[in-house]
Amino acid sequence: MKSLLYATDYSENSIPAFKFAWKLSQKMNLPLYVLHVFDITATFISTVSIAYVRMEEASFKKHAELLREFCLEHLGVEPDKRKLIPVVAEGSIPANTILEKAESLEAGMIVAGKTGSTLVKDLLIGSTATGLIEKSALPLMLFPASFATGDIKTIVYATAFEQADIYAIRDIAHWASLFNATIKVFHVSTNEEYAGEDQMEWFKEMLFQKVQYTPITFELRFSEDIFSSLADYLNEEKADLLAMLEREGQQLLTGLWHRDLVKRMKGEMNIPLLSMPKSEVPSPGFT
Repeated sequence: MKSLLYATDYSENSIPAFKFAWKLSQKMNLPLYVLHVFDITATFISTVSIAYVRMEEASFKKHAELLREFCLEHLGVEPDKRKLIPVVAEGSIPANTILEKAESLEAGMIVAGKTGSTLVKDLLIGSTATGLIEKSALPLMLFPASFATGDIKTIVYATAFEQADIYAIRDIAHWASLFNATIKVFHVSTNEEYAGEDQMEWFKEMLFQKVQYTPITFELRFSEDIFSSLADYLNEEKADLLAMLEREGQQLLTGLWHRDLVKRMKGEMNIPLLSMPKSEVPSPGFT
């Protein structure tokens, strides 16, 4: 991991994510790129015209200044080219542009607010956050507007006992250790699921072969309503963050470990969400 990328639309909803991204970047000693994506394609001016080029140049200049003011207002820090780096990009689909920038900047994680201010556009094409969950090959951390900026001490990781979960937890442990956070591995077993207790023991053994971080606990519950059981556990443990694997291309996993669950949690849970990409090898940013 060479950097962190924070994406903003300047809305109040995005401020808690900004403050945490800055704190995490300082703890990890990584540069933080502060990205805003604007779109001027809705105009009726030809993209090859001089008027369009001038409008585009003016937009880049305007948003560069807005990002500078945003950093000063909410962090009290002047952007530079080393630690806090503003980036302006143009794109009609923000999620795609954010992912392109994350790749070019070699970011190891994307941080953003759960919802932005462009409600009408979200209703038409889906929110940027949801688009990122669907497409990102990087860890994606989403923060609700109500998040009280502070250290993350309790991380609940919802597992389906896959090999990819082990690598995801290993990646999380690298930065969780900077907060002395406890990772609570949680699984809900349904009547249709075979040998939940045996699977938990197998998973625990495999995990500690790959992960040296010791503040990890395990919780197995039995229920047909996985979503409610998970929500109850988050409340009981006063979780600061929910982490889940985004399982691309799979229909249904152990009752509710469907890729839509991550999007559902994004919409309904009032705590930060960390969506981890599915991988059978450790993230290169954490090795």
